[in-house]
Amino acid sequence: MNKRKTAALLTASMIMATIMGCGTASTESSPETGMGPTTEIDTGVSTGMADMPVVGISADLAADTDASASSITADSSNAYASLPDDSFLYKGNVISVLNDVKTTLDALGTKDSEQTSLYANESLYSFDSHAIELETYKVDGEELPKCIYVIASGILTPKNICVGCSKDEVIAAYGEPNKVHDDTFSAIEYNFDDTNLVFDIYDEKVDRITIENVETSSKVVQ
Repeated sequence: MNKRKTAALLTASMIMATIMGCGTASTESSPETGMGPTTEIDTGVSTGMADMPVVGISADLAADTDASASSITADSSNAYASLPDDSFLYKGNVISVLNDVKTTLDALGTKDSEQTSLYANESLYSFDSHAIELETYKVDGEELPKCIYVIASGILTPKNICVGCSKDEVIAAYGEPNKVHDDTFSAIEYNFDDTNLVFDIYDEKVDRITIENVETSSKVVQ
């Protein structure tokens, strides 16, 4: 990734850090009940939202946006924090693994690459030099969203967690995980009604975030 930063973006980053420090729980959600935070935002549509700041983006990615320090306000920060756990903000667009594939592809922008998985009917789309990846699965010819992988640091979940945050910060934000994986890799998992949220852990820090569409994953035949 390039390292271009403008003075406005540096200022925006400082304000964003003040408003939304990594690891600060901003909403209440219970993995035990599977209920995520409520919101008045229509998560079925991934379109740009002019009244929300371009937060949830690393300094590298923000260099390609028109964000300014003046666009970041406490009110819009609270609106972002109210998004459900299947969503995150990326370049001014609300991205959700529950949206249809076309909506998500349009919101993510120009893709780096597209490849077919080792498994039949699966495809993987990459964006911003593998900062984000979208995995899809075809059922009866229809392409469905399966997983979104957040790989770059600085792309925030609504609970203010990103790649590079500590395992303790994740647990402070989301509570005790529903599952802990310590076999071929280390990860902690949170289960909601429609979504599984998995944080891969390496050296006690988040290495990758996976947002899984439960309904699509249940249809995968391997």
